[in-house]
Amino acid sequence: MNKYVFYGILLSLSVTSPVWAAQPSAVYELRAVTVTANRQAEDVQSVPANVSIVTAKEIRSRNIQSTAQAVALAAGMQMDQSMEGGVSMRGYTSKNILVMVDGQRVNSGWNGEVMWNMFPVDSISRIEVVRGGQSALYGGRAVGGVINIITETPKQDGVHGSVLESYGTYNTVHQSYNLQGKKGKLTFGGFYENRSTDGWRTFRQYASSSTKTATLNESDLMNPVHEDAAGRYIIGDRGRKSFMSENYGFNLGYDISDSQKVTYKYSHSNYTWKYTDPRTYIYKKDGTPVWSGIIAMDNGDKASFSDSSYTGTRGFRVYDMHSLTYNDKKNNIHAHFGLTDFTKDGYTYTSSSKVTAANDFNGPGSRSFYPSKTMDLDINKRWKIDRHTLLFGSAFNEEQFHQTISGINDWKNWHDSGTPTEWHGGKSQTWSAYVQDKWQLTDRLTSYLGARYDYYKKYSGYYRNADKPENNKTYGSTSYSRVSPKLAFDYAYNSTTNFYTSYGQSFNPPLLYQVYRVAASVPYGTDKRPVIANPGLKPEITTNFEIGMKKKLGTGTQLDMDFFKDKTKDYIGYPSQSVSPDVKYYYNMGKADTRGIELTFQRLFNPVWSAYANYTWQIGKVSGERNYDIPRHLFHAGVAYSRNPWDVHLDGMFVSARNEPDVDTGDYESHDPYFLLNLDANYKVSKAVTVQFSIYNVLDRDFYDNEVLSGRTYNAAVRYSF
Repeated sequence: MNKYVFYGILLSLSVTSPVWAAQPSAVYELRAVTVTANRQAEDVQSVPANVSIVTAKEIRSRNIQSTAQAVALAAGMQMDQSMEGGVSMRGYTSKNILVMVDGQRVNSGWNGEVMWNMFPVDSISRIEVVRGGQSALYGGRAVGGVINIITETPKQDGVHGSVLESYGTYNTVHQSYNLQGKKGKLTFGGFYENRSTDGWRTFRQYASSSTKTATLNESDLMNPVHEDAAGRYIIGDRGRKSFMSENYGFNLGYDISDSQKVTYKYSHSNYTWKYTDPRTYIYKKDGTPVWSGIIAMDNGDKASFSDSSYTGTRGFRVYDMHSLTYNDKKNNIHAHFGLTDFTKDGYTYTSSSKVTAANDFNGPGSRSFYPSKTMDLDINKRWKIDRHTLLFGSAFNEEQFHQTISGINDWKNWHDSGTPTEWHGGKSQTWSAYVQDKWQLTDRLTSYLGARYDYYKKYSGYYRNADKPENNKTYGSTSYSRVSPKLAFDYAYNSTTNFYTSYGQSFNPPLLYQVYRVAASVPYGTDKRPVIANPGLKPEITTNFEIGMKKKLGTGTQLDMDFFKDKTKDYIGYPSQSVSPDVKYYYNMGKADTRGIELTFQRLFNPVWSAYANYTWQIGKVSGERNYDIPRHLFHAGVAYSRNPWDVHLDGMFVSARNEPDVDTGDYESHDPYFLLNLDANYKVSKAVTVQFSIYNVLDRDFYDNEVLSGRTYNAAVRYSF
């Protein structure tokens, strides 16, 4: 049977059979409204896209500790299980997902990534997750979808706020203070959040191959040298990774009239991390630790390592975000100006022979410093003409980064600017115009026809080397223009069932990091090839198609289903996939495609009990070969009990394996299948005070997701609201 025919039959059967259960999250609201999907307030039920809404109530009742965890509550989202974890959907990471806070994009101008720990989770009002290509309205980065984080703004006169004090395993502390108020035409608010942990996850370190004379034999060691899943020799780890994140900010709003309002929001974040207590796994039979040397393996290999191999990195990041918004509800005019400014961003490291275990790993090193800026301006207006709702807008985006490599006397001191030896940088601009017509063809059938024109230019790229000025380079500018169309239909079969389909194209310019970055060989790891710039890198063009259904089964049940397929031309590959044996660089590898099915089910049994389940099947290929970064199966299910004074959630999550055929499971570097069971319990002591307790990984499962991840952890919190 043709697979597309099979998908169609499955979709038809699910209209009448509630047995097909599987996807959103406990955050899916049956009567939710989205403003992100089509840049206007619309009922999620009638939007031709798979949309999830994560509410503030859900975030607080689940004792969520970070914004990444909050976003991962949405159906079909996969959260990286590393300490600071990122999120992905439909096989795309934040480099191909547009992430905004109050409409201002927060993807880094340096490498497109999102620093999730830099957004205070307790100030979030709601999170809107719109899956699928959205470039026709939002331009580049909106290939896999759009995530819009909307922060609190008071709507009624008075002052309200909250205080959170939280403590967990590994000395993990979370403090949050929020205050919001409204007085007549003026709204105001402020927040402060601090998160820190001693850290618990490690980062393994490897030996390098050598042809020199061995200093000891593997048979002289207490234990054989351990290998990872890819057969590389592990000599130790960097130790515990600790971090501290501090966020604060404020908002001011003024009602110019009953329909006009201007709002300014500012947030600031300081973030630092470091690895402490490095460990060696190499011991002589008498128990003496070995931190350097060349080991003659029993199989004939030679493995070389030194003290500096264990040092890892220490990093710092300072971020400012400005967001100025004007809304005119009467004339349907919206204008937004925003600046995301990473004033400080970088890390320190060392490869010096002067850094040894004997001197507590002190000594000289290097500092990589790469601040970046992203500036956005967007203006749009809507007109209502008979059965048409026309949206027209224009936008401007500018991104830039400047990187400086310096030698420093103390690699542990990231405040030391040192002696600069290399400089790199570049800029890009995108000028855009977009239009969309929401046409009510009949009482049941609605079409969405839109297109966006983008003119993209990358320019002012450069490379400077103080020691080798003959290698200095200035890269010329390159420009591209592209029209990204989109056509979608929503058909209201009846008052409880909607079918939709959409087709569109996404234009995704390369990241400045991919275009202009130059780097010497990495001081740790096994791949020692230098990285070179590729100023000729072309944008990716992705064609998106999806078909879906949303159905209400009674008053308390929601069932959704979505099939999606994406095809990418000029797919940009990672350095590890580069074809040169001497250097690494990003390049246009060829074609890539991703496809999958998303199933969503939620059941409200009564005011006390509810349950949900979501399942995603997906697969991706690059140049005809399977993309093993994408898990084939994601399953998320849970049950909730809510009856004053208790609010309890039991939540389970399964992620399938992502191992290539030649990678062994159950070891470092493997991405094994895992199942996590989590428990959150809230007890309302009074109207204002709630005590919260959470257990992560209740079953204490050990598994590898590249790193070995921690077992069962605990968290307790007290929340005061007024």
